[in-house]
Amino acid sequence: MKVTICIGSACHLRGSKEIIQKMQQLVRTNNVADKVDLNGAFCSGNCVNGVCVTVDGELFSLSPENTESFFEKEIMGRL
Repeated sequence: MKVTICIGSACHLRGSKEIIQKMQQLVRTNNVADKVDLNGAFCSGNCVNGVCVTVDGELFSLSPENTESFFEKEIMGRL
């Protein structure tokens, strides 16, 4: 599963660094590093909607506060 987190200017200001750190920790904690490929990308083209994250090409908008629930539902729920 490919997970891409935007690190462009708008998303950086909205907390993409914190989301990346949380995602890395969640991947390790759940022992899914062999199934989840975390990547960064510059500008996903959806700047007004928060930190853009794609899961296998499907676009989502995240905040640091909803990262854990997103991980459980959209990543662990698909594995």
